[in-house]
Amino acid sequence: MRCFTAFRFSLNRLLLLGLCCSCWTAAAAQDAARQLMERLHARYQQIDALQASFVQILQTPYAERPDTLRGRLWLQGDRYRVETPRQTIVTDGRTTWVYLTDTRQVLINDYVPDETGFSLSEFLLHYSDRYDVRGGEAVTYQNTAYHRLHLRPLRPEAPFQEVVLWVRDRDLLVTRVDVRDVNDTRMTFLLSDLVLNPALSPELFTFRPPDGVEVVDLRQ
Repeated sequence: MRCFTAFRFSLNRLLLLGLCCSCWTAAAAQDAARQLMERLHARYQQIDALQASFVQILQTPYAERPDTLRGRLWLQGDRYRVETPRQTIVTDGRTTWVYLTDTRQVLINDYVPDETGFSLSEFLLHYSDRYDVRGGEAVTYQNTAYHRLHLRPLRPEAPFQEVVLWVRDRDLLVTRVDVRDVNDTRMTFLLSDLVLNPALSPELFTFRPPDGVEVVDLRQ
């Protein structure tokens, strides 16, 4: 009986030690993920402008197959230009133009930041007000090393319920973002051909409607 009691006591100690080690490992990983997020935040504070190619993959619960969209984007502060085969969206921070290619129509409106729209630069600069880093891991994808960070909102009613950032190890740039919103719509945003701080002309962030298109001015 004594041998069995001693064995059971030793086994309990081993299980407890393993549980403590797991907790310490998880805590260390959590701390490392938060430190990486702070480095990422500091990295993007140094970026004044950015241009890239992108692929957006959108999957809704009601669609049989995902919707894929490819295009180019240019960002500088609150100004941006996004060009796809379907439409061109441009803002100078005061006015927004949306050119619909199929209908040859331009919609003009006052610029209003949209909390339900995902902006990578805005997210990285202000994430700590809305999200908490819940974990991360090192992964290899297509022979490239990444850090994959998982974030969850601080508010249950936040428009995005889950955000996963893929941070390229060699230059600390985000090249993929996976997002799930409150309606269980999932979006994957892939960035390539990234150019940091390019010289961008102010004319890039204004839009002159082509001849013969309908212009709809929605400004007050």
